[in-house]
Amino acid sequence: MSVPFRSIHYFAMVARRSSFSKAAEELFVSQSAVSHQIKLLEERLGQALFIRKGRQLLLTAAGEAFYQNIEEPLAHIEREFSQLQQGDAGFVRLASYGSLAVKWLIPAVDRFRQRYPNVDLTLTMLTEDGGFERALADCFITTQPPKSGFEVTHLYDEYLYPYCSYDIRSRLQDLRDPSALAAFPLLSATYTFAHGTPGYDWKMWFKQGGMRLPSQAKVHHFSHLLLAAEAAKHSHGIALLNEFMTTQREREQELVRLPMHGLNTGDRFYFVAPSTLSNRSSIKVLRDWLVELCQSQQAMSRY
Repeated sequence: MSVPFRSIHYFAMVARRSSFSKAAEELFVSQSAVSHQIKLLEERLGQALFIRKGRQLLLTAAGEAFYQNIEEPLAHIEREFSQLQQGDAGFVRLASYGSLAVKWLIPAVDRFRQRYPNVDLTLTMLTEDGGFERALADCFITTQPPKSGFEVTHLYDEYLYPYCSYDIRSRLQDLRDPSALAAFPLLSATYTFAHGTPGYDWKMWFKQGGMRLPSQAKVHHFSHLLLAAEAAKHSHGIALLNEFMTTQREREQELVRLPMHGLNTGDRFYFVAPSTLSNRSSIKVLRDWLVELCQSQQAMSRY
């Protein structure tokens, strides 16, 4: 008889977190995938493992007994696997753009440390593309990967979407009409495109939707997406942002993405590491974790 190890693993994660959504986030899968595995396990066992009481998710008596029996063996397997996987893990330095580190990496890095407690991860800032010296870092996140001597892994393509404060969202006349945005200041980040023409990001966004930038639109200019994002949080207008430049807390409390089309800026983000280091276990687990994180971020950002 085959043992449904995946279903058991998912069950343990839900039992630990008392939440399907939190388990799904930690596993980097959808909530429906977790629910499916739990249903399969309950069908195999012939018993319900969870019960809902109001907003609480509780283990049934059978679920509690099952969890008590598997908790320690699973923890032991996870420890052994982690140690074997990491091997010579040790120390790894990752350089990325400061804005990406502040908004995306730092809020998520604790999850990496929990999964790989033996990897000592240090973050540093990449001040300019092309400076891939070992004195700075062991691996890098960049939009301009080296042409030789490095292993290159694609992480994500940048898309910009309109974001605004919850206050402005409540005052928008039509949440699906791009022209309605012109009733508020449009916050433009000059650096988004190479030539840095003021307002070019909004012109391209409207063009992507088959429209022209409305003549009555007021465009306020900023040198960086971070500045435009801060202005949007304070209800100064509507900004074009990507999902990697906003934290989960900001999306839940301060910024809301409007249900409109996105603009592909042409920037592609890569994880790069010197070929001589690419087989180091610490770099491989970091690379794979970043790929998972990007996939999860993009999946959660789709409407």
